[in-house]
Order: sequence, then C-alpha cells, then structure tokens
Amino acid sequence: MNQIAEGLDIRPLEGRHAVVTGGSRGIGASAARLLARAGARVALVGRNEETLQAVAATLPGQEGGVVVIPVDLTAPDSAQWIMETAIGQLGRVDILVNAAGAENFTASHELTVKEADELWALNLRTPLLLGGRAAAHMASNGGGSIVNISSDIGSERSISHQSLYSATKGGVDAITRALAAEWGSDNVRVNAVRPAVTRTLMSAAIFTDPQMAKTLTAQYALGRLGEPEDIAEAVLYFASAASSFVTGQTLSVDGGWISTLVH
Repeated sequence: MNQIAEGLDIRPLEGRHAVVTGGSRGIGASAARLLARAGARVALVGRNEETLQAVAATLPGQEGGVVVIPVDLTAPDSAQWIMETAIGQLGRVDILVNAAGAENFTASHELTVKEADELWALNLRTPLLLGGRAAAHMASNGGGSIVNISSDIGSERSISHQSLYSATKGGVDAITRALAAEWGSDNVRVNAVRPAVTRTLMSAAIFTDPQMAKTLTAQYALGRLGEPEDIAEAVLYFASAASSFVTGQTLSVDGGWISTLVH
C-alpha cells in the first residue's frame, strides 16, 4: 500500500511537472502514479509506447493529458530529445526521476564490449546526460529536483557475476553527488534512492521461487522484500518540498538489508 499516497489530504506537487524514465513498469510506473496523485503532471519515458500508454491510463488528475515519450535511452541523442520533447509538451520540467535500468549477470572475464557499452549507456550515461540537461533547465526556472534510482546491490554490496551492474550503480551514486555539487547554488537538488530486491520484472525469478524468496527475506530486518510502492514513497519525499534542504544523498530503502545483521 502507498502509505503516503493513502494519507494525502494535500497535493504537495500541485503545479509541478515531472519526467519519469522507465515509466512503463516497476519502480518507474509506481513513482509516476504517486507523483501524479501528489499533483504533478507527468511525462512517461520508455522504450515501448504501448506499455507507456497503459500506465498513462492509470495516472490520476492529468489535466492536459499524460505525455508519453517512447525512446531508446541508449541512443546517443536521447537525453537532448527527451528534454526538448518534455519541455515542448509540459512547458517546463521541475522533477526528473531516472528510474530506467537493467541488470547483467555475465561473469567479468566473459563480458563483451557490446554488453558493457549497452548497460553503461542505459544505467549510467542516461542519468548523467539527462540529469545535466534537466538541471540546466531547472536552474533557469528557479530550481527543481532530480531523483536517481540506484541500488544497494552493486553500489553498497556486491554480488558475484554482477561486476558490470555494480560499476554502473556505483557510478549513479557518484553522479548524484557530483550533480548536487554542481547545481546546488541554482536550487537544483539531486538525490538517489537505493532499493534492494524489489518486486519488479528484473527480480521476477526471486519472487516466483518460494525457497529463494524465503532465504532472502530472512536477511531483511522488516521480514519482507520490497515493493515498487515502497521506493515510490522515497521518490516523492525527494521530489517534494519536504526535502528542501537535502541534496547529494543516497537513501537505502531496503527493509534494513544493508544496515542490520539478522540472525
């Protein structure tokens, strides 16, 4: 359940305009729904227009219509095109959520240049280039908030056969700090949310394997794995004025997986 969303009696993002990458499913879709419920008009970015339109149909309160931007985020000119399209459709962008991402399970000695380039382009280059362009636009309009989706698995703790994924997510944390330093004087805040295992398509194998899910759940202080809505609530915090004096931070939303040792 969206605890924040269920308790909203105000719309803290009323009049704000948000761009959400990876908006067709999982964390991105949940974040888009919660931002919309909080009053934001949302532009959804992803590869597949049909799935984006399906999510768009579930967003509340979108006066003027939901903006859907189908694009391959690994394309070299995608960041510039997304910003131009979003600004043209929304008028301005106040919030950017970089939720698009993918995993890679190839052993480090077997990684190919193609695999490395593709995951780097999606997981790391996109938040950097799109974040920089969004920050410049926000700075010219009085400020804004950028929220990157990082990962406890990789940036904080590493797992075998995920060297490439770990490198990209560690880079997301570094980008978050660097952009926060670069744009803070222009009232542009940049923060990151770090989930652990969350019920998304990427982790479907875990949730459909009862024994695997039970073993992993035992490592979490709160006794359950994450849901996309859990991460969306942290995104809303960083997107709203509730975090107006917070920037350059990474917040683990992981049921205590990183910070506790459960026996």
